[in-house]
Amino acid sequence: MTPARLIRRHVLAAIGVAVALLCALIVIEWRLATAEADRVTREAAGRVAERVSDALAATEVGGVPDAADLDARLEGFFAAGTVARVKVWRIDGETARVVYSDEPSLIGSERPYSPHLADRLRREGVVVHEVPDDVEHRFETTDSRELREAFLGFQDADGTPLRLEVYVPVFRDAWVTSTLTVYLPVLVAGMIALAAALAPLSIRLARGLAAAEADRREAVAFGLRAREGERLRLARRLHDNVLQDLTGSALALQAMASRPEADPARLTRVADTLADDARMLRTLLDGDLEVAPLSLRAALAEIASEDEAGPPVSVEVALDEDPDAETVRLLTEAARELVRNARRHAQAETIRVAVVAAGEETILTVADDGRGFAEDPGATARHGIRLLERAVSDAGGRLAIATGSRGTSGAVRLPREWRAHASA
Repeated sequence: MTPARLIRRHVLAAIGVAVALLCALIVIEWRLATAEADRVTREAAGRVAERVSDALAATEVGGVPDAADLDARLEGFFAAGTVARVKVWRIDGETARVVYSDEPSLIGSERPYSPHLADRLRREGVVVHEVPDDVEHRFETTDSRELREAFLGFQDADGTPLRLEVYVPVFRDAWVTSTLTVYLPVLVAGMIALAAALAPLSIRLARGLAAAEADRREAVAFGLRAREGERLRLARRLHDNVLQDLTGSALALQAMASRPEADPARLTRVADTLADDARMLRTLLDGDLEVAPLSLRAALAEIASEDEAGPPVSVEVALDEDPDAETVRLLTEAARELVRNARRHAQAETIRVAVVAAGEETILTVADDGRGFAEDPGATARHGIRLLERAVSDAGGRLAIATGSRGTSGAVRLPREWRAHASA
């Protein structure tokens, strides 16, 4: 990942965190402001309720208070702006009727009494909520101030059930706005400072991860090259020593077999055995392991002939032209690993190796007609498949293994220009 791209991601992450914190701050401040508004409303409603209760307890008026007396008692609340409106409701069965209000046009208004409100009053004592935007509250919703209403239940001197409704101005919106005005610059400046402080660390970390990934890929490639190099060194030693000795021994035994005193049949069998060994070693050594261009077919043929005692291996290469040397090397290693597993664990009768081109990919398929994975293929097979899968993945390709009662199939898909893909 380039530093510019990393910085863009870093800035976007910082913006995302800042937005999340801002949203959380708004929610918290809104809830705190609402709780404070409810507290103020309850306190104001409680003080108004005391004045109204005192007025109603002084006279027995059958739930109809003296409007002039209540106006005088509540004048200070209205003058100070503590209260915006007061209504006293008389409860007659399922009907509630306004018997007092500082707005005379509301007196006599009726509505069904809410059982839900009655239940909340019994449980909470004071019920506070938003002012509904409806016809009943047409006078309150036109008020330029932000209002909340509180309900309290009480009785007059005659025991008539009454409900007090008080509208209290609150400043929740102003509180939240002022808080954000103070906190928002601090939050933005803090996030900018934090992002600036962490940017060098993020760039350093990204570069370290990129270097570690490059080292890992190089280690995998080095392991594959080391394996091929070891096989080459072994092949040279066998060719310079063992193969020469076996060939010479076979010729000598054949010469001895022509003498009368020798046991021709026995010596011939020894000669045949040595000749078979020589052919097996020559088969191992004749394949050019340092694969050059246009050598994929030969490399796969060498793999197919490595074990003459095993199941026959057919090879089919349907390519207009051979891939580059690195692709050939990886396909050869993949075919060797998959064929080795099939020979050792599948108990197959035939093994098929095919290489085709499909679009921008080169596809190697190794399929057998063995027993599949009904039994554990062994730790060695699993480890080899994992190493192969990592090498193919580092080349930008994919390894897929499908198994069932009719055999196992392994497919390796490599992009034609996988070295460029891996370094991008």
